[in-house]
Amino acid sequence: MLKGERVEMTAVIVGHLSPDLDCLCAIWMLRRWKGLDHAVLRFVPSGQTLNGAPADSDPQIMHVDTGHGRFDHHGAADHSLSATELVRRAVQANEPVLKRIAQAVTQLDHALAVGGTAPDICDLIEGYNALYPQSPEAVALAMFANFDAWYAHEAKQVRLEEAFVQRLEFETPWGLGIAMESDDGASARLAYGAGAVLYAYRDGKGNMGIAAKSRSAVNLTPVLHDLKRIDLEADWFLHPSKRLLLCGTPKSPPRAPSKLSLEQLAGVLRGDHLF
Repeated sequence: MLKGERVEMTAVIVGHLSPDLDCLCAIWMLRRWKGLDHAVLRFVPSGQTLNGAPADSDPQIMHVDTGHGRFDHHGAADHSLSATELVRRAVQANEPVLKRIAQAVTQLDHALAVGGTAPDICDLIEGYNALYPQSPEAVALAMFANFDAWYAHEAKQVRLEEAFVQRLEFETPWGLGIAMESDDGASARLAYGAGAVLYAYRDGKGNMGIAAKSRSAVNLTPVLHDLKRIDLEADWFLHPSKRLLLCGTPKSPPRAPSKLSLEQLAGVLRGDHLF
């Protein structure tokens, strides 16, 4: 490199593993509305940062939905915030269409959406036809990946329904609990549809979790205290909502998996205290 020669740094956008709607939409906004369409994408376990460096310590590296930086809402107990909303405010605060999109994503991210504006498959087709009005071939090619994803989603639902037949039902201080084990984890739709207030699960990779209805009075803090006593080395994490307790997810594999069986976890939720 010659003396005085300017080195152009490549922008990096960092999301979390197994990216969800909020993470992906935030990345899209940065790429589309901040001119970062050539940015390098990197993904880390949820909550972590690229190479362990503090979020926002390098202006060329932007973390979204992870790392507790400026585009991560997880440090604030505010249901009006999401990574997408934080990015929107930073890049296009007065753009009305982006505001609608961010509002829908935020509601979904907090499980508060009721008749929101997030598109369904027909809306996507309509949107592609609006984007490519003179090229039905482009519409078809753009949709094929969506149909592949739809197929993968429905195949997962079939496997979950088959595993749900073997579910374990039990009573908790908050009402009916359901526990299930499958390679795919669990299904809130199936558990809540069967009358559960909360459900516990283990997936095929050893990840475990407990989730409660978003509008329930469940507070899993006492459960966390019990788990820390009987499952000493496990990497249990309590979500700020107090209704989600996790030991590993596809977004953030556990550093120390739980050694409990699903039946033992159900016992903790029942309040057996037998360990």
